[in-house]
Amino acid sequence: MRKIGIFLALLAFLLFVFLGFHVAELFSTAGVGQSGNLAATAGEQQYNFLIVHVDQLDSDHPALISVWVAFTYLADPASISFLPIYPTNRNGEMDLAAHFSLSKEKTISTAFLEQLQKEYNLQWSHVVMIDQKGASYWTRFLTGAEFSQTLDSDNQTLLKPEIDLLGSLCSALRERGSGVLTGLEWNQVIPDHLRTDISLDQVIGEWDRIQKSGLCDVFGQ
Repeated sequence: MRKIGIFLALLAFLLFVFLGFHVAELFSTAGVGQSGNLAATAGEQQYNFLIVHVDQLDSDHPALISVWVAFTYLADPASISFLPIYPTNRNGEMDLAAHFSLSKEKTISTAFLEQLQKEYNLQWSHVVMIDQKGASYWTRFLTGAEFSQTLDSDNQTLLKPEIDLLGSLCSALRERGSGVLTGLEWNQVIPDHLRTDISLDQVIGEWDRIQKSGLCDVFGQ
């Protein structure tokens, strides 16, 4: 009986290690080639990442809903701030949705990213892509509520559910840090409804620093 118990414990450990590596691989390879020439290094104190929200990520032609930029500061105290950059009520704003497309590899087209850099004078280190089902999963996971968004509404109404979702994430990070990830069913979101080139280790480290500082903000909240 003791040998069987040891064998089962070893099997469980190996399964845990396998799943850990699998999740890390999905995190680090899902959005390769999407950086905006602003690669973060160990010596840098800031990096930005894009959050690109689409309707259906597993579709051949997903439609763009919104674009956010997150400004992450690594210096003590660490902080993260979320700012929506599309759509807004800015005069002369380009219709980015008309230029959005994905490659066969499910990465954002280079032409769109170049247009984004030109239009907003932005640089970024990483990209996160999420769709409606991904946003719905995260909303239920964090709050137990449903993610409800009217796509043909005005910009302020359109962004309100996203602001609320990111606000809930900030609240959870202040309270639990990377512990937020406990219980998350990765196969429900990655890679069909969430893709990113941010490593899992980077997420864990940054979220734990945010828990210590408590500095997580969402523009418009």
